Amino acid sequence: MKAIILAGGYATRLRPISYVIPKLLFPVVGKPMVHWTLDMLKKFGVNEVILGVNYLADLLRAELGSTYDGMHVRYSLEKTPLGTAGPIKLASHLTKLHGTFLAMNGDVIADINIRRMLSHHLKTEASITDALHEVMDPRRFGVVELDSAHRILRFVEKPNLNEAPSRLANAGIYLIEPDVLRMIPDDRKFSLERQIFPGLARQRRLSGFTFPGYWFDIGNLSDYQRANFELLSRKAGKSTLQEKRSKVSNRSALRPPVYVGRGSRIESGSSLGPFVLIGKSGQVGKRTRITKSIIFDEVTIGEGSRVDGAVIASNVTIGKNVKIERGSTLSPYVQVGDGVKIGENAVVHPYKEVATNVSPGKHVM
Repeated sequence: MKAIILAGGYATRLRPISYVIPKLLFPVVGKPMVHWTLDMLKKFGVNEVILGVNYLADLLRAELGSTYDGMHVRYSLEKTPLGTAGPIKLASHLTKLHGTFLAMNGDVIADINIRRMLSHHLKTEASITDALHEVMDPRRFGVVELDSAHRILRFVEKPNLNEAPSRLANAGIYLIEPDVLRMIPDDRKFSLERQIFPGLARQRRLSGFTFPGYWFDIGNLSDYQRANFELLSRKAGKSTLQEKRSKVSNRSALRPPVYVGRGSRIESGSSLGPFVLIGKSGQVGKRTRITKSIIFDEVTIGEGSRVDGAVIASNVTIGKNVKIERGSTLSPYVQVGDGVKIGENAVVHPYKEVATNVSPGKHVM
């Protein structure tokens, strides 16, 4: 099987971190988001992947190259945004799609059995099978109404609660027959959900496959934190995940679940957790306390500092006795001086030097 990963968005809701790091390279429990997707596809026999890319495409290409774990990787560059269907048509020009193929949003991490989905797809003889996942609040998603044969009767985008036909959300993972490509114009912005699905639903050619495993649609920093913390809890449980070449002082206290990345160093007297992820090649100084935070790669945090409920991106340097409060975001290549306090929900944009306190909610640009 061949797969198309839709990765051409600008990740506006993950700014300002995504000004520098493409969404698909945001770390999730120690590996870039796109690796979760590729590992899932590899497991179910995908041998060729096309990434529909646009913004910061060179960084994705540098990370993945032309092969990943035996899968051939190609890149389809969108010069202008093409919606959800347009990138599929564009990517189809790079390879021959003679049989059923898979397309999915790049910002989805899911525990889904593609073999079972394919069996369902072939049994229903659908042109598209849409993976569906039950959600508590359907207002953020496209939700569907199914008949008894699991055909999708209608698709409602971001409904009010009283208008939602179900709580089955479009999970952004599709099995598609090649004849659908003829419905998508070249070089135009075109939507699967709004311009392809309704016609197929009327023709009873749109199927739904419900799956019970986890599903994360990472649209904003809150979603991103939830995915990290829930997956960390699943993987680590009541223990600590510590990668090779990392060093944790036996005089430090780790309160699980905690993840410590390859080559990172935690010095004596420090306290980490619960729900703390430290990326690769990081350093946490003496007597530092970190709780409920995501720390990207190559971050240095000076001794005596406090970090609570923050997201700190790659290559950030934090001085001694710094206090970073809940909800704060530090972008790549930020430097924070000794003794600085960064208030709740403050945001520091890339490459900034912060030498004085930052008020709650302020953006340092």
